[in-house]
Amino acid sequence: MKECPKCEVVNPDTAERCDCGYDFVLDPMRSTDSAAKRAIRTVLKGVAGVTGVIWFLAPITRYPGPLVFVVSTVVLLACFVGLSLLDHAADMGWWPKKRDPKA
Repeated sequence: MKECPKCEVVNPDTAERCDCGYDFVLDPMRSTDSAAKRAIRTVLKGVAGVTGVIWFLAPITRYPGPLVFVVSTVVLLACFVGLSLLDHAADMGWWPKKRDPKA
């Protein structure tokens, strides 16, 4: 089974295209590092979710409200930037592609 790096849908090994339109034949090396990307993406989404709840509740707290609001805003922005960069990491050359041993 191989996972689509674009939509994370698991496809059979014989699939040439994903339902989202991703072509495994034209770019077979991109699907090899999706497990690590999925783990990083899950952590960033979890941090963003917890921080979002804190950001939402910060204005109603008494003393550290403004400070918590500002810090959580910075953390949320960092998570969104990280998720955005993760989607384009292979295009920027930051995420090394694994070579196919048959090539």
